[in-house]
Amino acid sequence: MSGNELFSDPDHTALLLVDIQPDFMAGGPLATANGDAILPGVRRLMEARPCGVMVATQDWHPPGHVSFASSHADRTPFETIEVHGHEQVLWPDHCVQGTAGAELVPGLPWDHADLILRKGCDPRVDSYSG
Repeated sequence: MSGNELFSDPDHTALLLVDIQPDFMAGGPLATANGDAILPGVRRLMEARPCGVMVATQDWHPPGHVSFASSHADRTPFETIEVHGHEQVLWPDHCVQGTAGAELVPGLPWDHADLILRKGCDPRVDSYSG
């Protein structure tokens, strides 16, 4: 499948590339099982550009983000606490602004993206989705 079969009307479709970053790949602090396996297919789609718009999201946390376990005394990753009246999972430090783990995975044609949306920038608020 070239990718074009997935998009029957390219002028009215978008390719969303969500958080394809080293910190979510093998060896990263929040690695997704077999996350690297998507990279060849992502590359093919990006190069074929079978859509009208291509948007990437990028987790981009400041140091000391509220979602980091390290920001809370005596807490460990994956514990939950209450923050601003809501349950908050505490994550290992990840995708910290300016670090290699926060960059978009190298080797993909990111210059093809129409927009790269950085999220998670407010140190007081966790954000899970672009």
